Amino acid sequence: MRLTRGGLRRAGARGGTVVVYAVLPAVAGSINNHFAFDFHQFWQGGRDVLAGHSPYPPSGSLPSGGDPSLGPAQIQDVFKFPYPAPAALAMIPFAALPFTLAASLFILLSTGAIVLALRLLGVSDWRCYGLVCASIVTLGSLRLGTFTPLLLLGLAAAWRFRARPWVAGPIVAALLVAKLFLWPLVVWFLVTRRPGTAAITLAVAATATLASWATIGFAGFAEYPDFLSTLAASVQAKGWSTVALALSLGLSSAAAKVLSLALGFSVLAVAALAPPGKRDLWAFTLAIAAAILLSPIVWLHYFLLLAAPLAIAFPRLGPAWFLPLVFWAWPFQETGGDVWKIALGMAALAAMTAAILSSATQLRPSWK
Repeated sequence: MRLTRGGLRRAGARGGTVVVYAVLPAVAGSINNHFAFDFHQFWQGGRDVLAGHSPYPPSGSLPSGGDPSLGPAQIQDVFKFPYPAPAALAMIPFAALPFTLAASLFILLSTGAIVLALRLLGVSDWRCYGLVCASIVTLGSLRLGTFTPLLLLGLAAAWRFRARPWVAGPIVAALLVAKLFLWPLVVWFLVTRRPGTAAITLAVAATATLASWATIGFAGFAEYPDFLSTLAASVQAKGWSTVALALSLGLSSAAAKVLSLALGFSVLAVAALAPPGKRDLWAFTLAIAAAILLSPIVWLHYFLLLAAPLAIAFPRLGPAWFLPLVFWAWPFQETGGDVWKIALGMAALAAMTAAILSSATQLRPSWK
Protein backbone atom coordinates (compact mmCIF):
# COMPACT_ATOMS: atom_id res chain seq x y z
CA MET A 1 0.00 0.00 0.00
CA ARG A 2 1.49 3.33 -1.07
CA LEU A 3 1.27 6.36 1.17
CA THR A 4 -0.09 9.49 -0.45
CA ARG A 5 -0.40 13.02 0.82
CA GLY A 6 -4.19 12.84 0.62
CA GLY A 7 -4.27 9.53 2.47
CA LEU A 8 -2.04 10.84 5.23
CA ARG A 9 -4.21 13.93 5.54
CA ARG A 10 -7.36 11.84 5.87
CA ALA A 11 -5.71 9.52 8.39
CA GLY A 12 -4.53 12.51 10.42
CA ALA A 13 -8.00 14.01 10.34
CA ARG A 14 -9.58 10.78 11.57
CA GLY A 15 -6.93 10.34 14.21
CA GLY A 16 -7.45 13.89 15.39
CA THR A 17 -11.18 13.27 15.58
CA VAL A 18 -10.60 10.17 17.72
CA VAL A 19 -8.44 12.25 20.05
CA VAL A 20 -11.21 14.83 20.31
CA TYR A 21 -13.86 12.19 20.92
CA ALA A 22 -11.94 9.93 23.30
CA VAL A 23 -9.13 11.85 24.98
CA LEU A 24 -10.77 15.20 25.70
CA PRO A 25 -13.93 13.69 27.24
CA ALA A 26 -11.75 11.39 29.36
CA VAL A 27 -9.71 14.35 30.59
CA ALA A 28 -12.86 16.36 31.23
CA GLY A 29 -14.27 13.45 33.19
CA SER A 30 -11.58 13.82 35.82
CA ILE A 31 -12.11 17.56 36.41
CA ASN A 32 -13.14 18.35 39.98
CA ASN A 33 -14.02 14.69 40.61
CA HIS A 34 -17.52 15.31 39.22
CA PHE A 35 -17.50 12.30 36.94
CA ALA A 36 -21.10 11.40 35.94
CA PHE A 37 -22.54 13.62 38.68
CA ASP A 38 -25.89 14.04 36.92
CA PHE A 39 -25.99 10.44 35.77
CA HIS A 40 -25.98 9.33 39.40
CA GLN A 41 -29.52 10.69 39.72
CA PHE A 42 -30.64 8.75 36.65
CA TRP A 43 -28.94 5.58 37.86
CA GLN A 44 -30.40 5.88 41.36
CA GLY A 45 -33.87 6.53 39.98
CA GLY A 46 -33.64 3.36 37.91
CA ARG A 47 -32.40 1.40 40.92
CA ASP A 48 -35.33 2.62 43.01
CA VAL A 49 -37.81 1.46 40.39
CA LEU A 50 -35.96 -1.84 40.02
CA ALA A 51 -36.22 -2.35 43.78
CA GLY A 52 -39.92 -1.51 43.78
CA HIS A 53 -39.51 1.88 45.45
CA SER A 54 -40.63 5.33 44.35
CA PRO A 55 -37.81 7.34 42.75
CA TYR A 56 -39.40 10.53 44.12
CA PRO A 57 -39.00 12.03 47.61
CA PRO A 58 -41.78 11.39 50.15
CA SER A 59 -44.65 13.85 50.18
CA GLY A 60 -44.00 16.73 52.57
CA SER A 61 -40.24 16.20 52.67
CA LEU A 62 -39.38 19.10 50.34
CA PRO A 63 -38.52 22.59 51.62
CA SER A 64 -41.62 24.76 51.54
CA GLY A 65 -41.27 27.37 48.79
CA GLY A 66 -37.84 26.04 47.83
CA ASP A 67 -34.40 26.56 49.35
CA PRO A 68 -31.93 28.59 47.22
CA SER A 69 -29.11 27.83 49.67
CA LEU A 70 -28.92 24.17 48.63
CA GLY A 71 -25.70 23.13 46.89
CA PRO A 72 -25.49 20.63 44.01
CA ALA A 73 -25.01 17.56 46.24
CA GLN A 74 -27.76 18.70 48.58
CA ILE A 75 -30.14 19.21 45.66
CA GLN A 76 -29.59 15.59 44.63
CA ASP A 77 -30.16 14.38 48.19
CA VAL A 78 -33.33 16.42 48.68
CA PHE A 79 -35.00 16.09 45.28
CA LYS A 80 -33.71 12.63 44.35
CA PHE A 81 -35.06 11.96 40.82
CA PRO A 82 -36.47 15.14 39.17
CA TYR A 83 -37.58 13.66 35.85
CA PRO A 84 -40.89 12.14 34.70
CA ALA A 85 -41.53 8.43 35.24
CA PRO A 86 -40.63 7.35 31.65
CA ALA A 87 -37.05 8.51 32.26
CA ALA A 88 -36.82 6.36 35.40
CA LEU A 89 -38.01 3.29 33.50
CA ALA A 90 -35.52 3.98 30.71
CA MET A 91 -32.69 3.89 33.25
CA ILE A 92 -33.46 0.36 34.48
CA PRO A 93 -30.91 -1.34 32.15
CA PHE A 94 -28.18 0.92 33.54
CA ALA A 95 -29.43 0.53 37.11
CA ALA A 96 -28.77 -3.20 36.94
CA LEU A 97 -25.03 -2.47 36.55
CA PRO A 98 -22.46 -1.12 39.04
CA PHE A 99 -22.36 2.68 38.94
CA THR A 100 -18.90 3.13 37.39
CA LEU A 101 -19.60 0.62 34.62
CA ALA A 102 -23.08 2.04 33.98
CA ALA A 103 -21.77 5.62 33.88
CA SER A 104 -18.91 4.71 31.53
CA LEU A 105 -21.29 2.95 29.15
CA PHE A 106 -23.72 5.86 29.28
CA ILE A 107 -20.99 8.39 28.46
CA LEU A 108 -19.76 6.24 25.56
CA LEU A 109 -23.34 6.03 24.32
CA SER A 110 -23.67 9.80 24.68
CA THR A 111 -20.47 10.40 22.70
CA GLY A 112 -21.79 8.17 19.94
CA ALA A 113 -25.10 10.04 20.03
CA ILE A 114 -23.33 13.33 19.26
CA VAL A 115 -21.49 11.79 16.32
CA LEU A 116 -24.65 10.14 14.97
CA ALA A 117 -26.65 13.36 15.37
CA LEU A 118 -24.22 15.31 13.21
CA ARG A 119 -24.16 12.49 10.64
CA LEU A 120 -27.96 12.43 10.47
CA LEU A 121 -27.91 16.16 9.75
CA GLY A 122 -25.49 15.73 6.85
CA VAL A 123 -22.27 17.05 8.41
CA SER A 124 -19.35 15.46 6.57
CA ASP A 125 -16.57 17.88 7.56
CA TRP A 126 -14.56 16.26 10.38
CA ARG A 127 -13.52 19.71 11.64
CA CYS A 128 -17.12 20.43 12.63
CA TYR A 129 -17.18 17.28 14.75
CA GLY A 130 -13.94 18.35 16.40
CA LEU A 131 -15.20 21.83 17.22
CA VAL A 132 -18.43 20.51 18.71
CA CYS A 133 -16.57 18.07 20.94
CA ALA A 134 -13.94 20.65 21.89
CA SER A 135 -16.57 22.97 23.36
CA ILE A 136 -16.97 23.05 27.14
CA VAL A 137 -20.70 22.76 26.45
CA THR A 138 -20.14 19.25 25.07
CA LEU A 139 -17.38 18.23 27.44
CA GLY A 140 -19.38 19.33 30.46
CA SER A 141 -22.37 17.35 29.24
CA LEU A 142 -20.28 14.21 28.85
CA ARG A 143 -18.37 14.73 32.09
CA LEU A 144 -21.57 15.05 34.10
CA GLY A 145 -23.38 12.27 32.24
CA THR A 146 -26.43 14.32 31.21
CA PHE A 147 -29.32 13.51 28.89
CA THR A 148 -28.36 16.35 26.54
CA PRO A 149 -26.37 14.35 23.93
CA LEU A 150 -29.33 11.98 23.60
CA LEU A 151 -31.66 14.97 23.28
CA LEU A 152 -29.40 16.28 20.51
CA LEU A 153 -29.72 12.96 18.71
CA GLY A 154 -33.49 13.14 19.11
CA LEU A 155 -33.55 16.62 17.61
CA ALA A 156 -31.46 15.43 14.66
CA ALA A 157 -33.76 12.46 14.06
CA ALA A 158 -36.86 14.64 14.37
CA TRP A 159 -35.51 16.99 11.71
CA ARG A 160 -34.34 14.18 9.44
CA PHE A 161 -37.75 12.47 9.52
CA ARG A 162 -39.92 15.57 9.93
CA ALA A 163 -41.96 14.71 6.83
CA ARG A 164 -43.02 11.36 8.37
CA PRO A 165 -45.58 12.06 11.13
CA TRP A 166 -45.48 8.59 12.69
CA VAL A 167 -41.70 8.81 13.01
CA ALA A 168 -41.13 12.45 13.94
CA GLY A 169 -44.10 12.57 16.34
CA PRO A 170 -42.97 9.73 18.63
CA ILE A 171 -39.38 11.00 18.53
CA VAL A 172 -40.39 14.44 19.78
CA ALA A 173 -42.75 12.79 22.29
CA ALA A 174 -39.75 10.94 23.71
CA LEU A 175 -37.89 14.25 24.00
CA LEU A 176 -40.81 15.83 25.85
CA VAL A 177 -41.22 13.03 28.38
CA ALA A 178 -37.48 13.17 29.09
CA LYS A 179 -37.25 16.98 29.29
CA LEU A 180 -40.51 18.91 29.51
CA PHE A 181 -38.87 22.23 28.62
CA LEU A 182 -38.63 21.12 24.96
CA TRP A 183 -42.40 21.55 24.47
CA PRO A 184 -41.87 24.43 21.95
CA LEU A 185 -40.99 21.73 19.41
CA VAL A 186 -44.74 21.16 19.14
CA VAL A 187 -45.01 24.79 17.99
CA TRP A 188 -42.44 23.97 15.28
CA PHE A 189 -44.84 21.37 13.91
CA LEU A 190 -47.78 23.77 14.06
CA VAL A 191 -45.94 26.66 12.42
CA THR A 192 -44.78 24.41 9.58
CA ARG A 193 -48.34 23.14 9.00
CA ARG A 194 -47.88 19.69 10.49
CA PRO A 195 -50.83 19.59 12.92
CA GLY A 196 -51.07 15.83 12.55
CA THR A 197 -47.49 15.39 13.72
CA ALA A 198 -48.17 17.74 16.65
CA ALA A 199 -51.24 15.72 17.62
CA ILE A 200 -49.30 12.45 17.43
CA THR A 201 -46.55 13.98 19.57
CA LEU A 202 -48.94 15.04 22.32
CA ALA A 203 -50.90 11.77 22.23
CA VAL A 204 -47.79 9.59 22.43
CA ALA A 205 -46.24 11.74 25.15
CA ALA A 206 -49.40 11.63 27.28
CA THR A 207 -49.84 7.88 26.78
CA ALA A 208 -46.21 7.09 27.57
CA THR A 209 -46.26 9.32 30.64
CA LEU A 210 -49.46 7.81 32.08
CA ALA A 211 -48.41 4.24 31.26
CA SER A 212 -44.99 4.73 32.85
CA TRP A 213 -46.44 6.29 35.99
CA ALA A 214 -48.99 3.47 36.20
CA THR A 215 -46.08 1.01 36.13
CA ILE A 216 -44.73 2.51 39.37
CA GLY A 217 -48.15 2.81 40.97
CA PHE A 218 -48.49 6.54 40.21
CA ALA A 219 -45.94 7.26 42.94
CA GLY A 220 -45.26 11.00 42.99
CA PHE A 221 -47.71 11.64 40.13
CA ALA A 222 -50.14 13.99 41.90
CA GLU A 223 -47.31 15.86 43.62
CA TYR A 224 -45.12 16.21 40.55
CA PRO A 225 -46.23 19.76 39.52
CA ASP A 226 -45.51 21.06 43.05
CA PHE A 227 -42.27 19.09 43.03
CA LEU A 228 -41.10 20.89 39.87
CA SER A 229 -42.17 24.25 41.26
CA THR A 230 -40.19 23.70 44.46
CA LEU A 231 -37.16 22.51 42.49
CA ALA A 232 -37.30 25.59 40.25
CA ALA A 233 -37.56 27.90 43.27
CA SER A 234 -34.49 26.23 44.76
CA VAL A 235 -32.20 26.43 41.73
CA GLN A 236 -33.58 29.13 39.40
CA ALA A 237 -31.11 31.73 40.70
CA LYS A 238 -28.26 29.48 39.57
CA GLY A 239 -27.22 28.52 36.08
CA TRP A 240 -27.78 30.34 32.80
CA SER A 241 -31.50 30.96 32.47
CA THR A 242 -33.30 34.21 31.69
CA VAL A 243 -34.81 33.96 35.15
CA ALA A 244 -31.33 33.69 36.71
CA LEU A 245 -30.22 36.78 34.77
CA ALA A 246 -33.25 38.78 35.89
CA LEU A 247 -32.82 37.72 39.53
CA SER A 248 -29.13 38.66 39.36
CA LEU A 249 -30.18 42.13 38.19
CA GLY A 250 -32.39 42.53 41.26
CA LEU A 251 -35.82 41.74 39.77
CA SER A 252 -38.37 39.85 41.82
CA SER A 253 -39.10 36.20 41.09
CA ALA A 254 -42.46 37.11 39.56
CA ALA A 255 -40.92 39.80 37.33
CA ALA A 256 -38.15 37.41 36.27
CA LYS A 257 -40.71 34.83 35.18
CA VAL A 258 -42.71 37.44 33.25
CA LEU A 259 -39.53 38.52 31.45
CA SER A 260 -38.74 34.90 30.59
CA LEU A 261 -42.23 34.33 29.21
CA ALA A 262 -42.15 37.56 27.21
CA LEU A 263 -38.82 36.75 25.57
CA GLY A 264 -39.66 33.11 24.92
CA PHE A 265 -43.03 33.73 23.33
CA SER A 266 -41.66 36.63 21.30
CA VAL A 267 -39.09 34.27 19.81
CA LEU A 268 -41.83 31.75 18.96
CA ALA A 269 -43.83 34.54 17.32
CA VAL A 270 -40.90 35.32 15.03
CA ALA A 271 -41.02 31.70 13.84
CA ALA A 272 -44.62 32.17 12.78
CA LEU A 273 -43.69 35.31 10.85
CA ALA A 274 -40.92 33.69 8.78
CA PRO A 275 -41.40 33.57 5.00
CA PRO A 276 -42.67 30.16 3.79
CA GLY A 277 -39.38 29.20 2.12
CA LYS A 278 -37.46 29.80 5.32
CA ARG A 279 -40.05 28.70 7.85
CA ASP A 280 -38.92 25.14 8.61
CA LEU A 281 -35.39 25.89 9.76
CA TRP A 282 -36.45 29.15 11.37
CA ALA A 283 -39.20 27.45 13.38
CA PHE A 284 -36.92 24.55 14.38
CA THR A 285 -34.14 26.89 15.49
CA LEU A 286 -36.40 29.33 17.30
CA ALA A 287 -38.28 26.52 19.06
CA ILE A 288 -34.97 25.35 20.58
CA ALA A 289 -33.96 28.91 21.48
CA ALA A 290 -37.39 29.57 23.01
CA ALA A 291 -37.17 26.37 25.05
CA ILE A 292 -33.95 27.66 26.61
CA LEU A 293 -35.36 31.16 27.19
CA LEU A 294 -38.59 29.85 28.75
CA SER A 295 -37.03 27.31 31.08
CA PRO A 296 -36.47 28.58 34.64
CA ILE A 297 -33.61 26.10 34.95
CA VAL A 298 -30.85 26.22 32.32
CA TRP A 299 -27.43 24.61 32.69
CA LEU A 300 -24.47 25.17 30.41
CA HIS A 301 -24.87 21.87 28.57
CA TYR A 302 -28.34 22.91 27.33
CA PHE A 303 -26.61 25.06 24.71
CA LEU A 304 -25.35 21.86 23.03
CA LEU A 305 -28.85 21.51 21.58
CA LEU A 306 -28.12 24.43 19.24
CA ALA A 307 -25.65 22.17 17.42
CA ALA A 308 -28.64 20.62 15.63
CA PRO A 309 -29.82 23.72 13.73
CA LEU A 310 -26.18 24.82 13.39
CA ALA A 311 -25.42 21.58 11.53
CA ILE A 312 -28.43 22.04 9.26
CA ALA A 313 -27.48 25.60 8.38
CA PHE A 314 -23.75 24.94 7.99
CA PRO A 315 -22.96 21.34 6.92
CA ARG A 316 -19.33 22.37 6.38
CA LEU A 317 -16.94 24.42 8.47
CA GLY A 318 -17.75 28.11 8.76
CA PRO A 319 -17.31 30.90 11.31
CA ALA A 320 -20.53 29.98 13.12
CA TRP A 321 -19.02 26.65 14.22
CA PHE A 322 -16.56 28.55 16.45
CA LEU A 323 -19.30 30.31 18.44
CA PRO A 324 -19.79 27.46 20.99
CA LEU A 325 -16.11 27.79 21.91
CA VAL A 326 -16.78 31.15 23.53
CA PHE A 327 -18.27 29.32 26.51
CA TRP A 328 -14.71 28.45 27.53
CA ALA A 329 -14.46 32.07 28.71
CA TRP A 330 -16.75 31.25 31.66
CA PRO A 331 -17.06 27.46 31.91
CA PHE A 332 -18.38 27.16 35.46
CA GLN A 333 -21.53 28.79 36.81
CA GLU A 334 -22.71 27.13 40.01
CA THR A 335 -23.37 29.84 42.56
CA GLY A 336 -25.57 32.30 40.64
CA GLY A 337 -25.37 36.06 40.67
CA ASP A 338 -22.70 36.35 37.95
CA VAL A 339 -24.60 38.80 35.78
CA TRP A 340 -21.96 39.22 33.09
CA LYS A 341 -21.53 35.47 32.66
CA ILE A 342 -25.23 34.84 32.19
CA ALA A 343 -25.54 37.89 29.92
CA LEU A 344 -22.68 36.66 27.75
CA GLY A 345 -24.36 33.25 27.62
CA MET A 346 -27.54 34.87 26.38
CA ALA A 347 -25.46 36.87 23.87
CA ALA A 348 -23.90 33.64 22.59
CA LEU A 349 -27.38 32.13 22.24
CA ALA A 350 -28.49 35.19 20.27
CA ALA A 351 -25.39 35.11 18.06
CA MET A 352 -25.78 31.42 17.20
CA THR A 353 -29.49 31.85 16.52
CA ALA A 354 -28.88 34.90 14.30
CA ALA A 355 -26.15 33.09 12.35
CA ILE A 356 -28.44 30.14 11.71
CA LEU A 357 -31.39 32.30 10.67
CA SER A 358 -29.24 34.39 8.35
CA SER A 359 -28.15 31.23 6.55
CA ALA A 360 -31.74 30.29 5.83
CA THR A 361 -31.84 32.61 2.82
CA GLN A 362 -29.62 30.12 0.98
CA LEU A 363 -31.45 26.96 2.03
CA ARG A 364 -31.15 24.03 -0.32
CA PRO A 365 -34.50 22.74 -1.62
CA SER A 366 -34.16 19.48 0.34
CA TRP A 367 -34.07 21.45 3.58
CA LYS A 368 -37.31 23.33 3.04
